[in-house]
Amino acid sequence: MKYLSEKITDYILKIGVVSEESYAIYQYGFQIGLEMISCFLTCFVISIYLHMIPEFLLFTGIFILLRTYAGGLHLNNYFGCFICSTIIQTIVLLINDRYTITLGISWGIICSSAILISVNAPVETKNRELDEDEKRHCKKITMRLLIGVIILSSGCTAANLNRIVSLISLTVLLVLISQYIGIVKYSIEKK
Repeated sequence: MKYLSEKITDYILKIGVVSEESYAIYQYGFQIGLEMISCFLTCFVISIYLHMIPEFLLFTGIFILLRTYAGGLHLNNYFGCFICSTIIQTIVLLINDRYTITLGISWGIICSSAILISVNAPVETKNRELDEDEKRHCKKITMRLLIGVIILSSGCTAANLNRIVSLISLTVLLVLISQYIGIVKYSIEKK
């Protein structure tokens, strides 16, 4: 991905879209974007194979939004992140497909995870340490997202979409687990 991002950045530098001083920023941005797109497309192809496109979209939407603002584990290299993300997402989809969690347990997971996610948010990493304003902003957005998750879960419960509520519960639980692993990793790396 780095090679491809360098080629793209070289091209936009050559045509005069960006300045030489901004090269590293654009190259890094393209690299991260390409890595995210490749992971997303791989997971999307797997969801097509599993006939679980709506579930994939729901999982990915909730997971990415919550993780962006609540924080969590970030692996140190792209390959590890790609493999971990692909495997975890596939496992969550398969678990939910085979063993739908009952409505009461799903709601217990959603409510307890939402509380703990909001308490922990935002989780910092050694590459993303936040100042107080950024922490307040991330906490505020996390709270809004969690309220949205609860409203969505309520609507799905009213519509008797128990499988969707089960998937939402697994997704927020995964975000919570990621937060705790991220907290531990950050404390180890900071020493």
